[in-house]
Formats: sequence, structure tokens, C-alpha cells
Amino acid sequence: MSSNVHVSKSKSLKYSHYDIHTRSITSADPLFILAPPRSFTSVVCGMIGQHPEMYGLPEVNLFAAGTYKELSRVYRLRPGFRHGLLRAIAELGLGGQTEKNVNAAQAWLEEYESVSTALIFQDLVEWSGHKRLVDKSPIYAYTHGTLERMRAAYPNARFMHLIRHPRATCESIYKLRDVVKTGLGNMKVADRVKKLVEKRYERMAEINSPDSLWLKPHMQFVEFLKEIPEEQKFVVRGEEFMSNMDKYLRKVSEWLEISTADEAIEAMKHPENSRYASYGPQNAKFGNDPSFLEAPALREYESKTYSLDGPLDGTEGVTLSNEIKSLALEFGYEE
Repeated sequence: MSSNVHVSKSKSLKYSHYDIHTRSITSADPLFILAPPRSFTSVVCGMIGQHPEMYGLPEVNLFAAGTYKELSRVYRLRPGFRHGLLRAIAELGLGGQTEKNVNAAQAWLEEYESVSTALIFQDLVEWSGHKRLVDKSPIYAYTHGTLERMRAAYPNARFMHLIRHPRATCESIYKLRDVVKTGLGNMKVADRVKKLVEKRYERMAEINSPDSLWLKPHMQFVEFLKEIPEEQKFVVRGEEFMSNMDKYLRKVSEWLEISTADEAIEAMKHPENSRYASYGPQNAKFGNDPSFLEAPALREYESKTYSLDGPLDGTEGVTLSNEIKSLALEFGYEE
């Protein structure tokens, strides 16, 4: 990609202006939502991101690796995971999510693959007009060194630890995987392509037990947050957030020290207004939870009661370990 491609009259997609080894990273402090997949992350990020002072990103996954070259290795196994970053660069850096702009974003990333992912994140900050970005990439729950990279890049970042009941989380993940497999079986594509995709999902399924899916990520977040100042962290059960949105949207706004005006709170109730709340162009369709992309508008949340005992739906007798039950009780869930 030519270094002369211009994003706007004042910005361009190039690093020739920067000393990438010494450039400092300063901006309004971002919000990172820490949670495994299927934990209300899409809708919560969508809501907070509609506040006039915030900007909700799709799943950019940047801090899952130190450089884009390293991140591209993750994408080889999960090609759809690159869609969110491509859509964000196309939207913020090139003015719109078109196939042409997505291709240009991909070429730019490949040209500067050795640049740190923290600097790419900073570009998103600058292109957003220095709004406070909201990053909720669930892959962060399963990648090594992610939390340390976030803190090193943004020492004053805010961290929301978003929790969902372990039974609901795991059953939802298993169900999504079944949907993907069924959809793959119905696709009219060559057997060779199906086998490649099946292998990728087999590798993803290595993270398969409830301990791997729910316990280890949350224990990691708990340990990390012990080192974070109280004013920089916010811990909430997703079920409680969704059941009391007016209360929690205001509480989160107060914590983030952003406007709590009625119009700001009302804007947050419309996650469907996000530029990433629908499918993207053909070459970057996803970048968010498929269920959210299908129906992003808020609906009345139906609170359910889940047990910590008994086999999980959709499994052959898989149950929650005693360690999971213990941590769930600490989080305020009941037996």
C-alpha cells in the first residue's frame, strides 16, 4: 500500500512520521472489558460506546500479541477474528467500511507488520478524535501476556471485569460451536475448504472444559486486578447490569468520569447505532458476536436462575468443578 494514501486532509495511514521505537503513547484512557466470550460483552460495549465521549470498538484483538506479525499467526487459525480490526481501520482511518477500504487496511497492516499493536491501537484513538475507546475483545481471556501489554501501554486505563454465571457462559459457548458446525455442514463449498475450517475449529475446541472456558480467565482477571488501583476497576455481574441498565449505565458513567446527563444515558441505550452493530462488507463481515449483529437493539432482559450443580446442556455429562463453584459463590452467585 502506498504511503501516500490519505485518510483525511490531516491524517494518513503511514508510519514514516513516527519513530516507532520511542513514540510515546498518550491519550484519553481507554476502557477494557475483561470477560470470556458469551458474557454480555457485545451489548455492554455497544451501550457504553454510544456515550458521546466514548467509542465502542468491534473485536480488534490487538493486545493479544505484541506486533501485528505475531497477531497474524493467531488469525491463521481464526481468520474471522481479523474482521473487527479491519472494519475499525476502514471506518476510522479510511472513512467507511467498504471492501476497497478493508483491502487497503489489510495491505497497510501487512506493510507495517512489525509495528507494535499498542501503536496501532493509538492510531485508532487518534482517528476517533481522541475519544475514549472501549475494547471488549473476548480473545483476551485466553491469550498470554495480554493484560500486561494493556497496562504497559495505558497505565491509567480503566478495566471492567464483566462476569456471567458459569453455567450460562459455558452452555452458550457450546451452543455457538454447534451452530457454527451446522452452518459449515450446510455451506456449499469445496470439501477441502470445509476440512480446513473444521481443523481450525478443532484447535479452538482445545479450550473446551468449563475450567478452561470460565475458571482460568476469571482467576486471571481477579489476580491482575489486585494490582490495579480501586478507581481504575469496576466489577459487575452481567445479569445484574442487564436487569438494571439505568442504574448501571449511570454508575459506569460516574466511574469513568464522563457525562451523566439524561441525553448521554439515553444514547447508551441504543447500541444498534454503533457502526459495528451490523454485518460489515463481504471481506470483513464479522468482528462482533453473531447474535448481536443479527439483533443489536436492546430488548427486555429476562433474568434466569441457574444452578451450579448438574450436567451442562448440550454436553455428555460435563459438570462444573468445585473450583468453579467456589469462585462463582465468591462472585455472588448462589448454589
